[in-house]
Amino acid sequence: MNRKPILYSLEPFDPAGHRVRATLTIADPTPSGQVISMPAWIPGSYLIRDFSRQVEAISARCGRQSLAIKKLDNHTWRVAPCQGAITITADIYAWDLSVRGAHLDESHGFFNGTSVFLKAHGHEDHPCELKLIPPPGRLGWSVHTSMPLSSRARLAQSSKGFSVYSVPDYDALIDHPIEMGRPQVTRFTACGAQHELVFTGVTPGLDLPRIARDVKRICEAQIRFFEPTSQQAPFLDCAQKYVFMTMVTGDSYGGLEHRASTALMASRKDLPTIGQEKTSDGYQTFLGLVSHEYFHTWNVKRIKPAAFAPYNLAKENYTELLWIFEGFTSYYDDLFLLRSGVIDQPTYLKTLGKQIASVWASPGRAKQSVAESSFDAWTRYYKQDENSPNALVSYYTKGSLVALALDLTIRHATHGQHSLDDVMRLMWNRFGRDFYQSGVRGIRENEFPALVREATGVDVRNEVQAWAYGRNDIPLAKLFAQHGMTMQWAATSKTPSVGMRVRKQSEQQVIATVFEHGPAHQAGLSANDVLIAINGLKVDSVSNTVDALLAPYQPGDRITIHVFRRDELRQFELTLAPAAQTECKLNLAATS
Repeated sequence: MNRKPILYSLEPFDPAGHRVRATLTIADPTPSGQVISMPAWIPGSYLIRDFSRQVEAISARCGRQSLAIKKLDNHTWRVAPCQGAITITADIYAWDLSVRGAHLDESHGFFNGTSVFLKAHGHEDHPCELKLIPPPGRLGWSVHTSMPLSSRARLAQSSKGFSVYSVPDYDALIDHPIEMGRPQVTRFTACGAQHELVFTGVTPGLDLPRIARDVKRICEAQIRFFEPTSQQAPFLDCAQKYVFMTMVTGDSYGGLEHRASTALMASRKDLPTIGQEKTSDGYQTFLGLVSHEYFHTWNVKRIKPAAFAPYNLAKENYTELLWIFEGFTSYYDDLFLLRSGVIDQPTYLKTLGKQIASVWASPGRAKQSVAESSFDAWTRYYKQDENSPNALVSYYTKGSLVALALDLTIRHATHGQHSLDDVMRLMWNRFGRDFYQSGVRGIRENEFPALVREATGVDVRNEVQAWAYGRNDIPLAKLFAQHGMTMQWAATSKTPSVGMRVRKQSEQQVIATVFEHGPAHQAGLSANDVLIAINGLKVDSVSNTVDALLAPYQPGDRITIHVFRRDELRQFELTLAPAAQTECKLNLAATS
């Protein structure tokens, strides 16, 4: 069947007003009236976001004839029938500075396809061509995307990326985000594949050679992990290069994976500057984020749960398996910093200890399994509030500990002959490598234990049931001991505990979370209470912080706390608890 391409264009026509114009032309629209829609969510961020709410104006025409458009629901329209090709134009407000949306001003533009490209129903599998148009009067901008240029554009002279791109279908169109502006850029080759690092934002003295050197090591380690023989990067089936797009601000952090690129946000202070030799904690965090999103190129962009094959972007797609796709990725991200030589073993063990401590610090781990957390991502994990630490567990962090525990279990049961690595490679070979060519199915909800047994010979049904579908703590100390390691807990402060987390708000300290069963909970304190005084001394965010005022006291002492709840002064008395043991220390056992 001859599928005529859908022609798209994207023009950042009003940078000052943060508005972009997107068009699509359909050569053979549905005779009864063409239905179009905007995705309700973006893969990798499991929350209904209703991107269509940013469509300020939408119109359609057939030649010179204007066509009526009727809105059918939150994100769907029907265009009146016509004889011949139709062109639909949408003006979209782009002021979401995040990895999941669209953002445009006089310095740059960043666009996820789910925020700007309408889908033509009934034509989803048609090839798509996209023309990128430069902003008015903005000289010196260039385009950075993993989307392949059309064959005609590849033969044309350089236009700094403002050209025509071509992809096989709509799903591919929305899976290659676009950055345009005047970023700092560096490139490297990993296992023969081209990679591009793009940094947008004010970053004086950025050490691009160092970042490229470290990221190259991570990428090569992961490519060789999944493809030890061919050493072929996975994205070469749909792109000529992989692009890391990083938006740099004062305090941001985050990432979102795509089939041949990733959108990142990083804090300026976390990136290395020229002359800075030491690997700071912040830079390690950035490299861990890079490693996490790159690992997703295999695990979730190609190896998928069956519920995501294919995605339905009009509604929630429920699965209990995000603990595998996000949790296992969270396990391997730091592990590949170690395997690539970017960090050493003591640093890795310290980082792993922090991960364990973050899970143990959440009372919600006793109320929700990681399978439940995965299923409830749409309504709970992405809609967290002040009580979430008491009610939820993260399928990222505890999921990473499930991966760790399974890895230790498999290695112990097979005397080191097999590991979780074998499971990941089996899943890649069966579900991932040819995903975009042959429509390989995703992993079924109850299939994972059988895959482990096939790859390693180890039956982990009971462990998976207990650790992923149960709510008890994973016996990590026992598992570590089987491998000659110790896990110990220590308090990081001698200050007695009140069982709450506080945040700074201007010059004040405000309760962010009250931990269940702790002293603050038992006394009646609540989130959002503004702390006024402890035993008659004023609380502030400068010198008289909560920790400073509690330092003279001992566990078991009674104190009086005054707070403002809304505009009402309240008084509470509580008994201080011992300092919490919040530091997890991992060590290799001494050998004789």
